[in-house]
Amino acid sequence: MGNPVRAPRATPAGRSSLPRGTGATVPATLRHSAATEAILGLAATQHGVVTRAQLLAAGVPPDTVSHRIACKLLVPLHRGVYAVGLPVSAQGRALAALFACGVEAAVSHQTAAGLRNFAPAECTDSPVHVILSRGDRRRPGIRIHWIRDIRPDEITTVDGIRQTTPARTLLDLAGTVSARDLEKATVEALGMRLTTPAELGEMVKRYPAHRGTARLRALLGSADSTVTRSRAERTFLALIRKASIHPPETNAAVAGYEVDAVWRREKLIVEIDGKSFHSTSGRVAADRRRDFALAAAGYRVIRVTWHQLIHTPEALLVQLARALFGDTGG
Repeated sequence: MGNPVRAPRATPAGRSSLPRGTGATVPATLRHSAATEAILGLAATQHGVVTRAQLLAAGVPPDTVSHRIACKLLVPLHRGVYAVGLPVSAQGRALAALFACGVEAAVSHQTAAGLRNFAPAECTDSPVHVILSRGDRRRPGIRIHWIRDIRPDEITTVDGIRQTTPARTLLDLAGTVSARDLEKATVEALGMRLTTPAELGEMVKRYPAHRGTARLRALLGSADSTVTRSRAERTFLALIRKASIHPPETNAAVAGYEVDAVWRREKLIVEIDGKSFHSTSGRVAADRRRDFALAAAGYRVIRVTWHQLIHTPEALLVQLARALFGDTGG
């Protein structure tokens, strides 16, 4: 028979019964209380943030909430909104801002773009961008954009965070960021297939007087000529990754030329074309000489346009898969 199980030794109030060396500094009465479990459980479903109203509704007494703040389990972010420990994720900061602004608020602009990964994530000390159509809520750390009207189909909820759709987000960004940043965000959103040119065109038609409409319309009207080679290449590589096709070498030397992408074993080269890169007759002739030299070295060359990347990505993937894995004539 094994040794009998002994009940844990009682410890003085406020002292931890955890073994030494664990690094734990939270008192046992705090760590193991039902109130703390309720706080942690709620935070686990809300990106690590909770509100005072939620805690009271869950049965946590007001004095216990105050005690947890004093113990730094609850870290105030906004009035009545707390982070459960630090650091706070981008999603947590966004949700905390929504809690502070009310149920009609939605994350927008740079914050919404960062959450969906078609723009760089903002620094932790940057304000969270939120849209509101009414009310008077001023909060430190929150940049509120007042709008007159927004349609229901321009709001979505992702990971529990109410936010503007990618198409609406790009319209709003068009009025606040540089042309270069707008172009980059648009390329990324289209490449990730978070939105489409048709959806962006609908935003332009809906809001002719919006401060971002003219810039977004110009970008849509000249997509081929404004997209730089590097961004087109990133879009192509993102499409390859999504299709689980083994990646090519990029910007590699073949037969004395630098090519955009090459699968050496399959003897396949992909060149990313765009109107701004290949619009002159001299450049077209140079491309033909280049393709001839690569073919003489045993390589097949496929030229991919920006239009294909954005408007017909499925057909492009079929063409590429056939070239890589199709019948070789054996």
